[in-house]
Order: sequence, then structure tokens, then C-alpha cells
Amino acid sequence: MVEHRSPKPRVGGSSPSAPASPRAVTLHIGAHKTASTHLQKTLAAARADLKAAGCTYLGPDLLRRELRIPSLERPLKGILRKSAALRAALAEITTPRLLLSDENILGETRPPSLAQGDQLYPGAEARLGKLLAALEMEGVTLALALRDPLALMVSGWGHQHVAGREVSFAEYCAGVQPAALRWSGLVERLIGCAGVRDLLLWRYEEYGGLAKEIGQRLTGLACVPVLAGGQGGALLAGPSARALSEAAAIRRAQPGLDYKHALRRAMRRYPRGPDTPAPQLFAPEEMAASARAYRDDWERLRAMEGVTCLTLSERSSATARAVPT
Repeated sequence: MVEHRSPKPRVGGSSPSAPASPRAVTLHIGAHKTASTHLQKTLAAARADLKAAGCTYLGPDLLRRELRIPSLERPLKGILRKSAALRAALAEITTPRLLLSDENILGETRPPSLAQGDQLYPGAEARLGKLLAALEMEGVTLALALRDPLALMVSGWGHQHVAGREVSFAEYCAGVQPAALRWSGLVERLIGCAGVRDLLLWRYEEYGGLAKEIGQRLTGLACVPVLAGGQGGALLAGPSARALSEAAAIRRAQPGLDYKHALRRAMRRYPRGPDTPAPQLFAPEEMAASARAYRDDWERLRAMEGVTCLTLSERSSATARAVPT
């Protein structure tokens, strides 16, 4: 079942100096640890077919390299200067639809960028606002996947270890109130950004069952077979608790070994699975309370003007399959 919400009125006016742009622009901004890489790689694999059907797709493989989005911590003037190649490429696009995807537009996977106090991505609206202003984009649809905030914090912490940053969970969460994090606060801030028309939301926990619908909504195409059932693309599973413990043991035996390599070796030996689960860093009662708050927050989002929530029916959600991350 798909939930529809009326779009909010278009924000801002047109700029006479703005380059010609596609009739419809969708900006997929993540969030992190919600199978974004899986989605991006499946779209990249179908890039030529998507373009032939009328949708140009630009993902991290381009937006972090030759068409690099500059650091959004810069002043707008610097972003304008550094985004010249991207703006020139956008001006040449003739397809009726454009889809850009990069979760780093929101921020990074570690606090205070990921979360601070009771806010998710506290700097997101400033970063997004500068990017849309630099690219002179209006009437943009933002696409965002959500995840239970406590699970997000655990997955984000695991990502730090995979990247070679050996940090305790207490240190990672310092300054954050995990139980108070709500997606509705972030959505309210994003939908108020000049240039944003509406938001498309889905939950990571239902990604597998919604993948085909997500692909259709992002691209505007009726048939996106590569995304049917969430197949294709790379799966990024975080470290299991056993792998983290094994990495520490490997380092004790080989003190000179880089932590990233020790963990990768341990993850190959003990990949995430039913017998080797992710670290359990919150008490069961904390996880249960977070799940209830997450459901309540989803209901608030469904009632927001300008927000479209994709969800499965009760019967379908029982078999929903998320992608490990």
C-alpha cells in the first residue's frame, strides 16, 4: 500500500540566470545506513537504460569525483566556484527528469554531523540550502529513507570501525540523546528550505518490499526492472559483535597491523548473520521504546503537508526484507 500526501506549494521564484533544467528534479539525500549504497549502485548499473527512457541519474560515483559536489561547509561563494563543472553538466541535460543521489549532502556518519542533542543532522538544512542555491534549483523533490534512530546510531558507530576509526560507543554518542531523536524534526527543517517542493519518504525496514515502487518514484519511469524486489547492487553489512571482538584479538597478536585491515579480516571470518549478530548496545527495553516512538513519528510524518510516505500493507510488511547496512 502506498500513502499519498498533497505536495506543498512550490517555493521560490525562477531565476533569469538559471541554466535550463529538466522539468522534474529529485534529490535522494539518504539517509546514511539505510541501504543508500545498494540503491545507488543498482541505479548506476542501469544508467544508460534510464537515460534512454528519459531520466538522467547522477550518483556518488560522479558527484564525488569528476562532477564533485564541494564541501557544503564552505560559504556559498566558495561552493559556487567549486561546483562549476557540475553546474555546466546540469545545463547540458535534456532528459525530462533528473535524479541526483548522495547521502553526504545531509552530513557525515558521526556526531555532531549525524546527530547532536535531540536533532538528527543538525546542519542539514543549511547544507541543502547552499547546494540548491548554488545549483539554482527550484521545485525539487527530496527523497529520504528513515531508520529506527537507535539502530541508526549502532550502524553509524559500526561504520566508523569499518573506516578504521576505533572509537567506543560512549564516545561516539557523546552529546547525543539517542532516545529523543525524531525524523519529523529533520523533515520539518528540510521542507522549509527554499527550492524544496515536497518530500518522498520510506523506511529502511521496508526497503526490500518497496524497492520497485521507490525506483519508479525516483525516476518517474513506470518500469525499473533492475530494482524489482531490491535485487542487484552491493550489500554493505556492518561488523558483527564477534568480528569486533576478533579484530581486537588479531591486533593483540599483531600489534603493528592496521585496525581497518584487522577488522576486515575478522569480518570475513565472522560476517553478520543469524549466528553472528550486530552488537547489542542498547537494552531490550530501550529498543522497544525506540520502536514505539519511531512508529508514532511515522504517523506524524504521514500527516505533514508536502510529505509522501511509502509503506507496505500490514500483510506485506510481515515479509519485508531490508538490505544489511
